[in-house]
Amino acid sequence: MVALLSLHDTAIRYPTLEEKEKTKDYVEEQTCPEWRDGWMMGDSTKFPLFQRPGLHGNAWFDKNKDYSLDGQILALPNNLMIVDYGLGHTGSVHNSLAFQSTRTFKEHFAPATGPRRTHT
Repeated sequence: MVALLSLHDTAIRYPTLEEKEKTKDYVEEQTCPEWRDGWMMGDSTKFPLFQRPGLHGNAWFDKNKDYSLDGQILALPNNLMIVDYGLGHTGSVHNSLAFQSTRTFKEHFAPATGPRRTHT
């Protein structure tokens, strides 16, 4: 977690339009054309804590009977570039709730308009 936060300004960034289009092409070719606009993937993981935190310690207790912090990573499937992340949920949370703490969810914008590619 410390490594991720220390590299934030150099490693975490939103993809350029060119990178986004390359990823969309990859998704379309490797999966199916209907998933083309699903160009980002998300995954959650638990970061185990060494011991019970002193402040609100029971809130950090998860379903596996460990103390942990939840992290959500958003990445591009073609090159695994990390686009966004969210940290801070305690205990057991669903992926959809963890996604709500990401900048992508909070500051989403409409997709770029333009001609739509079709498969022939």
